Amino acid sequence: MISYPFALMSIFLVIQLLLKVPIGFALGSSCLIYIFLTDYPLSIMAQYLTSYMNSFTLLAIPLFVLAGEFMNRGGITQRLVRMANALVGFIRGALAHVTVITNILMAGISGSSSADAAATALILVPQMEKQGYPRAYASALSAAAATIGPIIPPSIHMVLIGGINEISIGRLLVGGIIPGFLMGGSMMVYTALVVKRRNFPMGTPTQIGEFFAALKGAFLPLLTPIIIIAGMTSGFCTPTEAAALAAIYTFVLGFFVYQEVKGLDLRQALLSAVKITSNIMIIVGFAGVFGWILISEQVSNLIIESMEAFTKSPVVLLIIINLILLFMGCFLSTTSLIVIFSPLFFPLVQKYGVDPVHFGVVMMLNLEIGQLTPPVGITSFVVMDITKTPTTQFFKETVPFIIGLIVVLGLATYIPDIVLLIPNLVFGKG
Repeated sequence: MISYPFALMSIFLVIQLLLKVPIGFALGSSCLIYIFLTDYPLSIMAQYLTSYMNSFTLLAIPLFVLAGEFMNRGGITQRLVRMANALVGFIRGALAHVTVITNILMAGISGSSSADAAATALILVPQMEKQGYPRAYASALSAAAATIGPIIPPSIHMVLIGGINEISIGRLLVGGIIPGFLMGGSMMVYTALVVKRRNFPMGTPTQIGEFFAALKGAFLPLLTPIIIIAGMTSGFCTPTEAAALAAIYTFVLGFFVYQEVKGLDLRQALLSAVKITSNIMIIVGFAGVFGWILISEQVSNLIIESMEAFTKSPVVLLIIINLILLFMGCFLSTTSLIVIFSPLFFPLVQKYGVDPVHFGVVMMLNLEIGQLTPPVGITSFVVMDITKTPTTQFFKETVPFIIGLIVVLGLATYIPDIVLLIPNLVFGKG
């Protein structure tokens, strides 16, 4: 049975989330109420708060954030756009395909959907409008393609899932490679189906000299994901050390090689990284306290017993969890959902024999779909704010992309090898 202090804490947390209180403060104040209503000393809150934040693994988060900042400020995005255009610039609907491929390339550097969405929306949506693409379609595509960022390594939220639930971050990161490419493929297939009906313009064939010039310009940025993945898979470095290498490498490219990161840009990049990291780590710290309360109240055991009474099938279980995450993704941010639901769901799926790495990637796919859906789809609202697209038009154009992403989610959910193939090849079967 759930205790009275826990029930009151849960109600207070839900009320705060509905009132849009920042998740870190909502968690912290709710946990404080629980401690005041029980016999636990207040010092236990400080103990769990600091122990969760004092993590070498989670140090990868600010480093990946910093690498993304240097990428966006160092001229790397423009070089990746040029490379993507050289690859598919000759086909009908070329700029739409360029948007998807650019996001796939950027995903290997930034790992943030909102950052990727802002970068591509600023650069590509105006270009698409000039060529006759509807602004709403171009904006919706930019937002949808940006959801690939946190799936293909590196991924800030994959690091968070791994850190909170004590799962191999290396396996989680590389587990997103195939699903990430399937996400991009679903968007390109949809674009290929509608180009003639909507009369999207033909692209301009790329001359061989232009192709090699674009490849030369993008060659050094494209080494970033290779450095990250090769460093982790070879055992040369941990995910955190790989994040440090990525931050140093993107800084060197932007500051010394391309010379587009100046003193003021460096200061702004560092301040932005500190701000983003501070927000995340406050949540992580209070998530530690929240997790301890869940364990104390044996909430996971209660959920497992209830679910076992309802169904013995992992297939049905995963359907239920996917529906819950898709629904909650309409109302809560990705970080909030990871903090609140992963300590509940991971013990449950492991009880049913589901690989935690497989479920971690499936969970991220659910949460990234939530980044597109109202009323809290952060990625969508970042793009709408930049492009000044009316909300109704934007979400009408977003529906086909969401359907495609749900198809990929279904494939990844029920064909585990889509997620586990590369981790098992690289690290061996876990």
